[in-house]
Amino acid sequence: MPIFEYKGVGPEGKQVKGTVDADSSKTARTKLKTRGIYTTDLKERGIDARSGSSSRGGGGAGIGSNTTVKLKNLTLMIRQLATMVKARIPLDEALSAVVDQTDDPKLKSIMSQVKTSVNEGKSLADACAMFPKVFTPIFVSMIRVGESSGKLDLVLVRLATFSENQMEMRNKILGALAYPMFMMVAGTAITIFLFAFAVPKITEVFAGSNMALPTLTVIMLKISDFMAAHWLFVVMAIFGGFSFFKWYTGTEAGRAWWDALSLKLPAYGKLKRMVAVSRFSRTLSTMLGSGVQLLDAIDVVKEVVDNTVIKKALEQSRASISEGHSIAGPLRASGEFPPMLTHMIAVGEKTGELEEMLNVVSDAYDSQVDNAIKAMTRLLEPLMIALMGGIIGLVALSIFMPLLELNNLAGGPG
Repeated sequence: MPIFEYKGVGPEGKQVKGTVDADSSKTARTKLKTRGIYTTDLKERGIDARSGSSSRGGGGAGIGSNTTVKLKNLTLMIRQLATMVKARIPLDEALSAVVDQTDDPKLKSIMSQVKTSVNEGKSLADACAMFPKVFTPIFVSMIRVGESSGKLDLVLVRLATFSENQMEMRNKILGALAYPMFMMVAGTAITIFLFAFAVPKITEVFAGSNMALPTLTVIMLKISDFMAAHWLFVVMAIFGGFSFFKWYTGTEAGRAWWDALSLKLPAYGKLKRMVAVSRFSRTLSTMLGSGVQLLDAIDVVKEVVDNTVIKKALEQSRASISEGHSIAGPLRASGEFPPMLTHMIAVGEKTGELEEMLNVVSDAYDSQVDNAIKAMTRLLEPLMIALMGGIIGLVALSIFMPLLELNNLAGGPG
């Protein structure tokens, strides 16, 4: 169904613009009028999901297969679609409602193309697979199983819950890292400013004196002289080092090196492993509960786990499982998964409640991650403050010590 871009006047008399899907421009104007919007400009935007180009000459930006959308908007859309399908609303009507309710222009265009493909006879899974950057392999695999088993409503509800859990975990981690990152950047900037600009101005008073400066002051002056002469080089070196790190860890060898090292780092390594285990458990549980076969589920889970060391362990475990071994044994032998996980999986395999056990493990590790993040945040805040206070204190001490000596010399017998 075509997408129309519009400009008009809203119910409160304000200028509004956006997109709406409709069979024709007349239908689009009618649909907007029911919302209290009187259009002043309306043009059609065609979308070709495979090429990302405009197919109707509407002048709008095409939505290509590599387009990404915000996780928050995608999660909300999945929940809306799951709710409507669960209420026995036909899929084409549910997709139409989702397109109308979505505010994100990119997601609206993508869902409009998905709806058009479904109306043309494609399955929902195949339609979503045209946008791999938006709908991940876990989404497509579960949708396909849900469609073939007639349990699409249950699968969508599971996907919505899964996506919400993933977003909540991501927000917790980003929220915990925001303050330390801000303090690190601010602290680096303040330190460069002090040594490159502030200290040289203040210490000019010592230039005319022949007094012996304290060792701390001499050290600070040498650092200050270097920073004043090469502060631009220092800034470029910091950014260059960060850029090189980002580039190197983006390569296959660099990613393997960093993933292995990060799991061994104090505190951070433990947190990273807990996040990976939680994501593995939650994803595998969700897929098994939706009817995906175990080996297929592991293939998808490998792509969800964001660590090459754990991914390699899963690949080796999959090979053993395909030969008829249990799940717990190969995971335990890899040495990359905590005993709690392998014990719970072993119990789940024996009792036939593997999905429930994986959910229990995921809930437990989610809780541990939450507690670890809170503890790390509580620890990092005073450490960063102490570090900044220490640097500023040393600078102040290196300046005031000779100033006091100068004052004593000036006030002495003369």
